[in-house]
Amino acid sequence: MKRFTLALLLALAAGCNGSKPDSPVAPAASFVTLKSHKVEVAHLVRDPDRRYPRGAGILCSWDRDRFVHFFSGDSPELCDVVFLDSAGRVIEVEKLAGFSEAGITSKSEVRHALFLSAGAIRNDGLEPGGTVTFSPLIAATKPAAMPVVTVGGHKVHVETSHTLSQRQRGLMHRPRLSKDDGMLFLYPQAGERSFWMMNTLIPLDIAYFDGDGRLLNVARMKAAADPSQGGDLKAPSAGAARFVLEVNYGWFDARGLIDADGKPKAPVKLELPAEVRKLADDAE
Repeated sequence: MKRFTLALLLALAAGCNGSKPDSPVAPAASFVTLKSHKVEVAHLVRDPDRRYPRGAGILCSWDRDRFVHFFSGDSPELCDVVFLDSAGRVIEVEKLAGFSEAGITSKSEVRHALFLSAGAIRNDGLEPGGTVTFSPLIAATKPAAMPVVTVGGHKVHVETSHTLSQRQRGLMHRPRLSKDDGMLFLYPQAGERSFWMMNTLIPLDIAYFDGDGRLLNVARMKAAADPSQGGDLKAPSAGAARFVLEVNYGWFDARGLIDADGKPKAPVKLELPAEVRKLADDAE
């Protein structure tokens, strides 16, 4: 998330103090109803938009429950974030500070993230356990699935990183990752790669694949004692790699795909859907 322009978007004319407007507000096609207020929103339902929401009054939705992470980057604004389940029940209420590279990660696997101006939740009185009601248009909209890659016959839902800034950030600052999720780093061509654990809070399997998608090796990486420094924990590729997949530590061992040295026990292939292959071809 690069920048928030966080003007309060409570759609009732006198919404901030909870009083009723003099005349009714025409309903918007995309809106959510909080405890006391109606809020117009932009509904983001596919990657990469929902990974990097911009502007005020935004609802990000997924087709499955997962841990979600957002950062404010270069924005000086503070905002309220509401994490919701599939029915709109409030699971968590958080605040995202301005200029926060660390950002926030949901403590539970959730289906939606609602972004509001700072103070909107206090003004409304919404609390965990309450309910946010979706407008008919939002309720009828089916969020797009995350890209799915297959590794040795096993599926992984991935966030793709194909730009320089995305690859530099990676999974930094995230304290948790859903078991079927991962991050796939895409490069325009194969080359020697080496990742390290700077600002990485969770242990990871870092898997390197060549240009044809053949697994070269997996580096089993634990978090550094001081993640802000990263230590000397380096994870090199065993050959020229074009694709790098990060998943939770032990993912490859649990599926019997690698030996004690992190080498494939038998040939392991990374299979990419067409849209991910195109991202790789267009990668920076």
